[in-house]
Amino acid sequence: MAVEIRRANSDADFQELSELLTQYEAELAPELRHGSVPSADELEAAYATAGAAFLAAKGASVIGCVAVTPLDGETALMVRLFVKPEGRGAGAARALVTAALRSLEGSGCRRVVLDTDKQRLNAAYQLYRSMGFQECAPYGPVTYACPTFMERLLSRRSDLNR
Repeated sequence: MAVEIRRANSDADFQELSELLTQYEAELAPELRHGSVPSADELEAAYATAGAAFLAAKGASVIGCVAVTPLDGETALMVRLFVKPEGRGAGAARALVTAALRSLEGSGCRRVVLDTDKQRLNAAYQLYRSMGFQECAPYGPVTYACPTFMERLLSRRSDLNR
């Protein structure tokens, strides 16, 4: 069964997203946690217009998520990539990152940044590396120790025509 990716756009989608983020936080080591999980209403307010959140589904089950939001006119921030343990190994994480990157096409963003912990979240780090992300200087503060900051530069459409 193939993994399907959809953009979160309904009350039910944002409720699913909130539930996934609750599970994500619970599975992280305490020192890597982000703090409180936003409510479905807060997530909808954050991602329905200025940014995007995506859900991965396998059959009738939602198995993963990611979100992307603008930081400034040229930089977007990708956050909270998560796939439930039972959904791992099916390509959902790669498909979610791809959807997040595609959502930025034509947005004017020149780069996407994220933070991870390359030692403790090595599978995520390796995925990001395989998708063209490189380590970079910190883009801002985070709430946990030892973050690995990463970025991926985005091509402008005019660059693609050369």
